[in-house]
Amino acid sequence: MNELKAIAEINEEIKSIVYAAENISLTATNAMLVARQAGFNAVGFSVVARELRMFSEKMAMAMQELSQLIYRQVLVTANKRNRLRSVTTLTRTASYGDLAQLRIASASARSQADVNEMERLIASTLRELQVAMKRTAKQCATGIVIARSAAIEAAHGGAMTAVLRQIAQGVEGVVDTIAERVEKLEVRLKEAGI
Repeated sequence: MNELKAIAEINEEIKSIVYAAENISLTATNAMLVARQAGFNAVGFSVVARELRMFSEKMAMAMQELSQLIYRQVLVTANKRNRLRSVTTLTRTASYGDLAQLRIASASARSQADVNEMERLIASTLRELQVAMKRTAKQCATGIVIARSAAIEAAHGGAMTAVLRQIAQGVEGVVDTIAERVEKLEVRLKEAGI
């Protein structure tokens, strides 16, 4: 039951990251409109805003990938547990005598082979999860750089400088929040043994 709770918490964390990424996308769209109003002075800000939108889309895709990997890990782990129970039951039944042992030996061997294959799948998915988390952490670092670039570009916004700075600060705060949540997610995944 604790594992299910941990998985639910991890999924909630992923949802919150996706929500924050969607907020960045909306804010970036707003920033592009404001930059367009500012004219030539805010061309750089408009480019940065487009980069922020791409960042938010990549972050949403990364969270979807993590969700799928976690789901696959949970399914394979549950199947492995069921197979292990079967192996245990078959082993106990085999102790009833030679005839039982003879009939159960092949079923027990197949179940054990299934368990071994599931362990291989679990290890493979775990490696994929670790790679995906590293890639997501790198995306967060890129997002932080892009958000800081927005703050720099806001200074060249002419009459719209104050508005662009406000947008840039808001985006930087959300990107920092996403980075913190990704770190928290990584810790939760480790705690859950995923």
